[in-house]
Amino acid sequence: MRAFYHYDRHGCGARALEGAVPYAFVESPNVTRAERRRIDVVVIHTMEIGERDGAAAACARWFADPAAQVSAHYCVDAGTVIQCVRERDIAWHARGGNGNSVGIELAGFAGQGADGWSDPYSQAVLERAAAVAAGVCARHGIPMRRLRGADLRARRRGIGGHADVSDAFGKSDHRDPGPDFPWQRFLRLVRASARGGDVVERAAQA
Repeated sequence: MRAFYHYDRHGCGARALEGAVPYAFVESPNVTRAERRRIDVVVIHTMEIGERDGAAAACARWFADPAAQVSAHYCVDAGTVIQCVRERDIAWHARGGNGNSVGIELAGFAGQGADGWSDPYSQAVLERAAAVAAGVCARHGIPMRRLRGADLRARRRGIGGHADVSDAFGKSDHRDPGPDFPWQRFLRLVRASARGGDVVERAAQA
């Protein structure tokens, strides 16, 4: 079995984990270099890429292109997690909310509907994304709660979608992860992942 690596919340002391959420690092140049001391928000996106093997890699390749002028910290599909930006750096994923957030891109579409989020592929995506989000929240002391636009304007800390950032700051018209995204189920998965202790804390470049 391939070994993946777990880093503690301070980014040191790697140890091999069997059966952990797989990840790789595909660096994006579309980034503002920083050494952020405080991260307040996890922003959930949809890639607008169909449910297929390699969706995370395809998204990461797009972020690796300087012409894209966009990026996110993590790309997640049913079998893979790819990191594209270190958490301490600012990814270009949600205008108006980039400075204090970590962006996670999920394979799928904002318009795929409730049934689309309930199939086995999407369930696997949600579980892997929940593990990533739980790790981000643990590292930065972020409450595992749902945020909306008004919460973001009030500088509350938690987990929201790109649509909520658009509502809060009016700098984007993006509406992902969509009106049928299963927020309650996702937050339950995030909390369960945090309780279970199986969270992949961070990739090597975090």
